Amino acid sequence: MKKHKKAPKKKFRNGLRNAAPAAPRPPRAPRAPKPAAGEDTVVRRLGYTAAGAAGTALVGSFLAREGWAPKTIAGLLTVAGGVAAGTSHDPMVQRLGSGAMSAAGGQLALLMLDDRESKGTTSGASHSPIPKRSNAGALPPGALENAFERARARMAVMTEDARSYGEGHGA
Repeated sequence: MKKHKKAPKKKFRNGLRNAAPAAPRPPRAPRAPKPAAGEDTVVRRLGYTAAGAAGTALVGSFLAREGWAPKTIAGLLTVAGGVAAGTSHDPMVQRLGSGAMSAAGGQLALLMLDDRESKGTTSGASHSPIPKRSNAGALPPGALENAFERARARMAVMTEDARSYGEGHGA
């Protein structure tokens, strides 16, 4: 029987005792992960935003049939979309809410502009009111007939002047 066990041989780098250390490998760039089937893509985000806008249109038309005021509907849906987009931690709900908020907010802005124009203000820099048209019933009796007679008299004078001017220079 053997009394001694042989000591294991030391393993050297590159198999040689005095060999130089191997050159380090350059670091590799990590591979870009491929989007999984359920992962968020640009098309999916746009789809959720469009679905939020379409949902707003459906809910708005339903509430309008129920007799709600258009400004109330647009304001309510704008706030609801903003709350959903701002407070949710789910990206899908955030995108649905942002679509709803933008669609309803645009509708509210159009309603406000339409209301402003119907009240008689211009959208120019002066913001002066447009004068109201006079009603024929508010005129004193005979005023309209007198205005037509004055206009006929002016037209007669103008046509006589035009004839005499044309005859004097035309010869």
